Amino acid sequence: MLPNARMHSLVLQGIDLTWQEKYGNADSVFETVAREFPDHPAGYLYQAGVVLSRAMDNEMEVDLARFDSLIEIGKTKATVLIESGRNPAWGHFYLGTANGSDSYARVYRGDWFGGTRKGFASVSSFKDAVRLDSSLSDAFAGIGAFYYWRSRKTEAFNWIPFVGDDRTEAFPLLWKSVDKGVYNRYTALGMLLAVYTDASMFDNAIACSRAGLKQYPENRSFLWGLATACQKAEKWSEAESAYRQLLDVILRSRDNNHYNETVCRLNLAKMEIELRKLPEAVTLLDGIAKLHESEFPKHLQHRVQDKIERAQELLQQVANSSSRTGKQ
Repeated sequence: MLPNARMHSLVLQGIDLTWQEKYGNADSVFETVAREFPDHPAGYLYQAGVVLSRAMDNEMEVDLARFDSLIEIGKTKATVLIESGRNPAWGHFYLGTANGSDSYARVYRGDWFGGTRKGFASVSSFKDAVRLDSSLSDAFAGIGAFYYWRSRKTEAFNWIPFVGDDRTEAFPLLWKSVDKGVYNRYTALGMLLAVYTDASMFDNAIACSRAGLKQYPENRSFLWGLATACQKAEKWSEAESAYRQLLDVILRSRDNNHYNETVCRLNLAKMEIELRKLPEAVTLLDGIAKLHESEFPKHLQHRVQDKIERAQELLQQVANSSSRTGKQ
């Protein structure tokens, strides 16, 4: 745990609020951490994490000016912890956290090369952290996630010496953070949900999402994960239920820009078609088909146009199916 009880308590409170998606409240708590402990990287880096989490959750553009500033301050404070010898293991952990957050932010905005470069830097710091303190289980989340996605993205080259496939090592590392981590427990659980879904291990993914929802029943990331895994596993009724719950949560969100709402309605309509609930599907699809891309933020207009066109295609398919059924 963090060496100061007050800091530990505040950080846990802020993390809990972040998973509840109460981003403004979480940001305020982490601002308090930075104010009360200005020489420690935690407050700055967790504020950066809130900026990124809110953007990714709601398909918003990242406030790069604030995010980059907080990351740089956090990295500077982490480097001082390392070089001063005051707490090098935690210094490496937070340096890894800084580069890991930077990596996710770069990938989110399409900078895959920059994201990969920061990912290598992140995992190197996390390895240094556990080398100095093997009980720092939170660091294994970043190592495990990096091992999986690096192998996944380079699987065509895994036969080359020194490239290899580390995916089998990724799962126990991630589980170590889930089981023994203090600050990254649910982050690791979310990472496991993503890698199990990618690996087509859908029952495992569903179990991870349900474990997350047990603690945070309205968390949109875990709801998306549950709905997606059930859909890919062709568990149509379970997927329908998950998408309906997700849609309700999205509609009550203060940050709803209607893009996630549109995607959720489209996927729910697909489940209704699979379940032969065609009137319900038509109602959902007709609402999407009548939208116009100009109603959405500029950075989402191209993506939403694809969803509108897909809704129109599905409406036509339903109409053709109903016509053939009627003739029989």
